[in-house]
Formats: sequence, C-alpha cells, structure tokens
Amino acid sequence: MPELISSPDAGGPPAPGARGAAPSPAAITRAFDALTPEVMRERGSLKWTRHSGDVIGAWVAEMDLGTAPAITRVLQRAVAEGTLGYMPPGLAQQAREETARYQGRAFGWRVAVEEVSLLPDVLSALGAIIAHHTRAGSPVIVPTPAYMPFLSIPGRHGRECLQIPARVGREDGSPRWELDLEAIESAMVAGAGLLVLCNPWNPVGRVLSEAELDAVAALSQRHGVPVFADEIHGPLVLEPGLAHIPYASRPTADPDLTFTATAVSKGWNIPGLRCAQLIASGGARRAWEAQALSAALSEQAAALGAMAAVAALREGQGWLEQVRSYLRANRDLVHEGLADVTGLEMTAPEGTYLAWLDCRGLGLEEPGEYFLRHGVAMNEGAAFGRDWSGFCRLNLATGRAIEEETLRRIVAAARARAAAQR
Repeated sequence: MPELISSPDAGGPPAPGARGAAPSPAAITRAFDALTPEVMRERGSLKWTRHSGDVIGAWVAEMDLGTAPAITRVLQRAVAEGTLGYMPPGLAQQAREETARYQGRAFGWRVAVEEVSLLPDVLSALGAIIAHHTRAGSPVIVPTPAYMPFLSIPGRHGRECLQIPARVGREDGSPRWELDLEAIESAMVAGAGLLVLCNPWNPVGRVLSEAELDAVAALSQRHGVPVFADEIHGPLVLEPGLAHIPYASRPTADPDLTFTATAVSKGWNIPGLRCAQLIASGGARRAWEAQALSAALSEQAAALGAMAAVAALREGQGWLEQVRSYLRANRDLVHEGLADVTGLEMTAPEGTYLAWLDCRGLGLEEPGEYFLRHGVAMNEGAAFGRDWSGFCRLNLATGRAIEEETLRRIVAAARARAAAQR
C-alpha cells in the first residue's frame, strides 16, 4: 500500500512542500521571465512542437509556467518511491476532501465530500451526462464562442448541438460578451435537453455575475433542463474586484438539475495528469451514482493526478496567486499594445489566460493562418462556433519576453496587412 499524503495537522510523513523552502515571489517571477522560445521547444510540449520553425506557440490552453513546487515535490517523491500504480481508496478520498474544502475556502461554496466524484477529465463527465442524464435524442445547447470539444461531443452521442451565439455589446469602450438568454430559453422550449455553461467563459474570458447565473437557473427550473457547469478556469480570475461564483452555489440553482465539473489542471497547469472532479447533490447525485457507467468514471482517474490535486489544493495557493499576478501583467501588456492597431480588437479576459482577438477589420476569414505565417500560432475563431470566423484565441500564459515578442509579431503582421489593404 503506497504511503498517502499526510495532512498538515496529521502525524506521519510530511505533507508535500514541507521539505525545503518555497521559492520567493521574486524567484518565481525571475524563472518565468527567463523563459525563451528555445527553452520551450526543447521542453517539447504540444503547444510548442505542433508547428515547426520559428513559431511561437500561443494556441492550446496550457501554460508555459511549469507547476507549483508542492506538486513537483509530490510527483518526484512518487517516482523515486515507485508509487506509480492504481488509485488507493485513501488517496481518492483525500482528493475528494480537498476539493470540497477548496470550494468552500476559495469560493464560499459549502460542498459535502459525498457530493464529489473523481473523473479522468471534465469532458468525460459531459459525455456521460449527455448519454445517460438527458432525454433521449434531445439537443444540447452550447453558447458560443465555445471551447471546441463542446461543439463536437454532442454529435458523438447522436445529439444535435444548438449553437447560441453570444450577445456582444460595449462597456467602457471594450467588447462585452453576454449569454443570449432569450435564445437559450427558446431552445429549451423547443426541446433541448442540456445547457453547457462555461464559467469563466473560454474563450472570451467573462466571469459570469450572480444575476447572469440566477437567470440561467430560472430557465433551467422553468423548463426542467439540466445545466452542465464547466468551472475548470475558476481559480484563474484575473480582474481585481471580481470573483468566481460557482453556479451550483446559487440558491436559485436546482440541485436535481445541476452537474459541476472542475479540476486543478488549468490553474496549476497539469492537464496531462487525469484527475478532475464532478460535484453534484440532490437528484443529480443520486442519478449519477445509480447509473453504472457514470459512477464508473471515478475508476479512471489517475493516482498521480490525485496526488497532484491534493498538493495543489492544500499547498499551491501561494504559487497560484503569483501566476495570476503574472498573467494579469501579460494581459495588460498585450491589451495596451494592441489598443491602437488598426483592424484588431482584443477582449481582455476577466478570467482564464485566453484572449479573444477580433481580426475582422483586417479582412481575413482565417486570421490564425495569416498570423501563423508571421510566426505566432493561435486558434482560429471558426473552431469556436460557426459565427466566429475572423477571430483568434491567443494564449497569454508564457514568459514576459516571449509575450513581448508575440506582441511584436502580431502588431507587425497586422500593420503589414492594413498597409496592403490601402
């Protein structure tokens, strides 16, 4: 039986991070600032190896900033001791306990341990909910622009994906992205069986307000439509004065109609370690446990991922705070740098490390391809929904020198395009 991670107030082996001093904020910043494209290519991540040559990887949603020292230590210890087997029940329980504790500490949401299940990833929960917890054959509502797999997973289960484009207004001179509640309700009236709610909203970076969440909950209750809340970016709110509000924490949200999926994979940058969490109570919890294929997803979570999750939630908050501060500075750098560039407009994310660029003023249907030719790999807007050609998603989670070079290349490419149009 592998040795489990000890809690800070328990006897036995020290908790992750207990050995060795944690790096100072200044040391963390220096490490981030020292990153170069050459270093990142040598590390060999997907983000930096998909495209050959002198291309900056700024597309897939993973960070270049490593992970928290507490996670590094617990993983190194597992490798050194050969603790690389299947999930011990005690470790799974720790991961569930820390998830419940973190939701209360970080977001003020009281979650019972019994309401938490482990998953291999967030998308596995969405697939199970569509297949086993919605009306047979019912369409799935996905507000767009949307995380790309949300658009394809319904079809894998023989369901129609109802894309509901966001309403785009202006606030303080910047784009303001909002759910089209009227269109969502019309889709529910027409027979839709599930609403996918991404909060914070990838790729536009909105942190949804209490009023917006309550409006969604009212529609869910009125029409009996379950809500799948993807809150994987919850730890990554960047805007001062804003806070992530879990949808299920709202008193208006019906526990019989609510499934929440989360993970430490984005906030602490460990998407390959395969341990997410489903939070559900009331009738949704009972239905999840009663359906054998849903309940069995907990068996697919990885032990290393659970170790990392416990370390992140227990001892990784200081590192996360430094990362949020660093990402905020990157966001502001790029936003300010693009403010006067003809043909481009950036939506500065309130949460996530993903910026949404409106490139329609450049007269390009596929701006991602254009910027790739100029050395920056971003995601095409059309991948996020059929209404979003002419947009790009830019990943801001990199070192400052890389961000500055990314900005330089985007600005130069945009100005060259604008000059060619004259």
